Amino acid sequence: MTAGTWVAALDGGGTKTAVALADRRGEVLRRPSGAGCNPQDGSGWDGVLRTAVTDALDAPGGLAAMMLGLPGHGEVPAHDAATLALLRDLLPVPFEPVNDVALAHLGAFGGGFGVLVLSGTGSMAWARGPAGEVRVGGWGDLLGDEGSAHAIGRAALTAAARALDGRLPQARPFADALLPGLGSEATGPFAPLTWLMAQEAGPRPALAGVARQVDALAQQGDETAAAILEEAGDDLAWAARTAAQRAGLPGPSPWVPAGGVFQSRAVLAAVTDRLGPPSDPQLSVLGGGLLRAARLAGWNPDAAWAARIETALR
Repeated sequence: MTAGTWVAALDGGGTKTAVALADRRGEVLRRPSGAGCNPQDGSGWDGVLRTAVTDALDAPGGLAAMMLGLPGHGEVPAHDAATLALLRDLLPVPFEPVNDVALAHLGAFGGGFGVLVLSGTGSMAWARGPAGEVRVGGWGDLLGDEGSAHAIGRAALTAAARALDGRLPQARPFADALLPGLGSEATGPFAPLTWLMAQEAGPRPALAGVARQVDALAQQGDETAAAILEEAGDDLAWAARTAAQRAGLPGPSPWVPAGGVFQSRAVLAAVTDRLGPPSDPQLSVLGGGLLRAARLAGWNPDAAWAARIETALR
């Protein structure tokens, strides 16, 4: 058993990094959220990760162990090596870095069989079954991420651009409703491009942010918006079915949704129509991470401890 009052879990993503700590009694501390920490998005990721880890280490009483779900982990060897070097330099306690979707699956199924369908800035399906653990998707915005917030935003601006130049006249009402809501930069004959080039955070998070407006327009009855979300649901279900098959599962159920895109009732309904009703996760991402961190620390946490931290995290 390692010394220290707290264990920590980090849930990193493309646009946000969240950290929580828990002690042996099941009391929880939430730390301030930071920006995304994906090395594939360019510079600055290491500063976000360093700040998050250092903040956890500064908790009164010290840290006993840390579990980290990191975006893109296991995909690019050079990025993994840089991340591991940083963590080894910072953390004098047991720690375990995994892909952020693997951490979400751990929380959702408690290490059991099932399919985790993630759709946030990016997208991926992660399945565990008799044939092992597999992932489908998660290729990034240039090669994939179908069904993600980025993909929804990109499809929306593409439809708007085609409506403006006459190739998709039926989407003109959609463009006229979408573009004013983007801000003052979305004006003129090239409004989608003008707006995108003005986004200081870069195109990936900017496009992901458009997904919320698409969902709002779909709720108002816009047919183009509804079609974009229906396609996103189809893409996510496709990934889930493929992951289930490769993991040796008889079907894509049980499945659990994760990520901000599933706040859209239209996307959730589209995936449910194809896969069946989703299951409730056993634990949240941070809850699963804290449970694993407690085991790394040698605390032998029980179900009651896990329930207490999950309640505190809500």
